[in-house]
Amino acid sequence: MPRSRHIRAEDELNAVILVVDDNPSVRASTSRLLRAHGYTVCSAANATLAVQRANEVRPDVILMDLHMANHSGIDTARDIKQIAELSNIPIIAISATPPDWVYLSALFEAVLHKPCPSTELIAAIVATIRR
Repeated sequence: MPRSRHIRAEDELNAVILVVDDNPSVRASTSRLLRAHGYTVCSAANATLAVQRANEVRPDVILMDLHMANHSGIDTARDIKQIAELSNIPIIAISATPPDWVYLSALFEAVLHKPCPSTELIAAIVATIRR
């Protein structure tokens, strides 16, 4: 059953976050940070696993690295948004070098720059969950 797009403030910390990044240390450190803030976290190392995990878990938010080997985060976000059951899951882009157009793209709720301060990351997740 799909998770609700609208989460009450008191349920915010029960949110499930999917972290998609091909760098294992980034996945691990981001996951630790999010768990320390009370979120449930799952992760994926590539596009195929990202789509699979999104289908399995139906996360409340997806954090998507834009520059991954073999398949970009932009293409992966498009793949996820094309699946009806996943199309309403908000995706936050994270990249050291996001293309200018991505800021205006309907694919992403927010665009964050790596390295992203933890306070900025948490604020973006909270704002996205509350929308």
